[in-house]
Amino acid sequence: MSSNIQKLIENVAAEADASRDEPMPAGATPMRPNKSVPVAVRLPPDDVAAIEILANKLDVPMSSLLRGWILDALAAHRDESIATALDRVTADIQRLRELVA
Repeated sequence: MSSNIQKLIENVAAEADASRDEPMPAGATPMRPNKSVPVAVRLPPDDVAAIEILANKLDVPMSSLLRGWILDALAAHRDESIATALDRVTADIQRLRELVA
């Protein structure tokens, strides 16, 4: 890392530490553009166990695996076309072939 970037990081960190107990300035609006909202889902214990096993096998947190599945499904429906629907069905057929092989 260049010394200019390192110095900038040190200055910003020092300023943040010095002002952390001060109130927000008047008119300032707190922003969290990437703020996420927790969502609760009920699943049978056997499914939760299977998800945990798969997450451990993939070396990812279970919540990340679930989040990825949900976001993939949303993206698939958001961008749905005949071509993407056929791709999805083809992938599902391939998974079925692998299961019965």
